[in-house]
Amino acid sequence: MSDLNDVVQVVIYDQSTAIATTSFSIPLILSTFTDFSERTRTYTGITGVGEDFSSTSPVYKMAEKLFGQAGVLGAIPPSIVVGRRQVDEVTITPTVANNQTYTVTLNGVDYNYTSDADATAAEIATGLVTAIGVVSGITVTDNTGSLTVEVTTPGDAWSITVSSNLVKVDTTPTETWVEALEAVEQENDSWYCLVSDVQTTADQEALSDAIQAREKIYGLSSADAVAPTTGTTDIGYLLNAKSAARTFGVYSPTAATEYPEAAWVGSQLAVTPGSNDWDFKRANGVTVSKLSSTAITNLKAKSWNYYIAKAGVNIFQNGDMFDGKPIDTAVGKDWLKARLQEAVYFRMINVLKIPLTDPGLLIIENEIRSVMAQAESNGLVDTGWTVSTPPVSSIPENLRAQRTAGVFVIRARLAGAVRKVDIEVYLSV
Repeated sequence: MSDLNDVVQVVIYDQSTAIATTSFSIPLILSTFTDFSERTRTYTGITGVGEDFSSTSPVYKMAEKLFGQAGVLGAIPPSIVVGRRQVDEVTITPTVANNQTYTVTLNGVDYNYTSDADATAAEIATGLVTAIGVVSGITVTDNTGSLTVEVTTPGDAWSITVSSNLVKVDTTPTETWVEALEAVEQENDSWYCLVSDVQTTADQEALSDAIQAREKIYGLSSADAVAPTTGTTDIGYLLNAKSAARTFGVYSPTAATEYPEAAWVGSQLAVTPGSNDWDFKRANGVTVSKLSSTAITNLKAKSWNYYIAKAGVNIFQNGDMFDGKPIDTAVGKDWLKARLQEAVYFRMINVLKIPLTDPGLLIIENEIRSVMAQAESNGLVDTGWTVSTPPVSSIPENLRAQRTAGVFVIRARLAGAVRKVDIEVYLSV
């Protein structure tokens, strides 16, 4: 058909350039480990996690909860991000056995030593030090019965794992939890909800403060015995007092080993924002808490959530952030803001220009209406919402000179959810 070019000239413009959209279904596990050298890795199932972490590690246990909610009302995350908190040094101690192979895997390379018929800890440690030899950027020290392995330059990325007959103990991490969060964000910011194995009050508060400044949420848990009392030292009281609107918490006596918040996130985060209430939801792998009515009253006063048996069904209650407002509302508002920004930006980059005229502003209004219609379909907002577009003549001249399109006003009512039903029955004879 090229012979028609001199008669009919056709130029095709691609006006469908895609933009990155925010995902609200991906959780981040932030933990302290040396199992891989990258700052983050993304997994689509528990099998991949098991290839990098032992089944007893906090990362594996949390991932198991996130991916393990099949059969529970909700949706399983399509993927998870695992983020690493830096550790610069580890100590390795052998479990002494004769004629056994001991393996240290350093930066992906295996170093082996096989013990003899009358093995000692000192002999095994020395044998491993010799096997490792000289590795660039790594310092190895023989402690007579154990060995220390560390990065020569603090903060360098590295990985080290050991065979099951060696006990590896990480020394104190060289960065705070918030510093680790920031480092993870620089490499991978695709996640929306943070969970972590940290259980100390000060660290949880620091992470909550950090998340409050971001358009993300944080789920924590605690076994602190003060939580179900009127005490004022538990993390729930502290975060409720500062109305932490982006953090929710689960009180559970088994929190340190079961990570109930991860199970809750695993069933609810991937649900379309607006279509779920986190209250009344079941979970796999979470032990029911036996709470007195007084304990429940105290927990509610601090906006704690908890997992209890109610009428024979095990459920999470109350579905709230520490500011006392529903988790789904916080997620829904973030979703609405992101989709409005994305829709208008998509239109702006896929046309030569949007004229600063009444018909031009109608183009933007139509994008807003499209998002609001989706919000209504999702169950985030009720019917009857409105969009008001400013007439160009009403926009101040100074703003028009700056090519600012005035203020579009959306009025909508959150659809909410039913959490309590009152029924009155009148019987007569």
